[in-house]
Amino acid sequence: MTFLILIVLICFFNFVQSDQIMNDEEFYNKGVEFYDEGLFEDSFTVFFNLSEKGYEDAIFNLSNMYFEGIGTVQNYEQSLKYTWLCALNGNKRCIKKIDIVKDKVSDKLIESVSEVIPEILEKNFIEFNNPKSAFKLGYWHENFSPVVDLEKSYLWYSVSVIGGIYKAMKLRDRVGETIDNEKINELQKEAQQIHTKDKYFKKNEMTEENI
Repeated sequence: MTFLILIVLICFFNFVQSDQIMNDEEFYNKGVEFYDEGLFEDSFTVFFNLSEKGYEDAIFNLSNMYFEGIGTVQNYEQSLKYTWLCALNGNKRCIKKIDIVKDKVSDKLIESVSEVIPEILEKNFIEFNNPKSAFKLGYWHENFSPVVDLEKSYLWYSVSVIGGIYKAMKLRDRVGETIDNEKINELQKEAQQIHTKDKYFKKNEMTEENI
């Protein structure tokens, strides 16, 4: 655990120990209030913790705070991470901002951050059974990843459709037109394994066997 995350968590625990228990929207509004009062570090703490839960407006704010160095040390690498996550929420301002942030970092850092994004989304899908994260993975591999992977895009679009994200059907089928039938069959089987979580259970069993 990095020193920054430790400090953020300590500040967060101070918030939740107050007498008033706030829901996410109220907590977000508190962060906005801190920001307007010039309490930028407190505001950053609120937005950071909400972003860990996937709160979209908080992710947008973090992308800007890291970029400008408001409430935290200026960090283009982290700004790129949150700008990509924000763009995957469909935020047009973040979509336009991607190239601006990418111009501030090296190709090596772009590659490094791009490897983190699918890990975050897949973790969210596994832990919260969130089909939106599966959809975002499909969209990421088709549109935002520095290395386009249409097979992974088809795979995750398929998982999101199983989870009820029916707007992904046209995207899945469009991507599927570029993949041969034999591979499509393999990806469909893998999508079913991901949906039932068999893929992850088997992975855990193999890991335990190797211990």
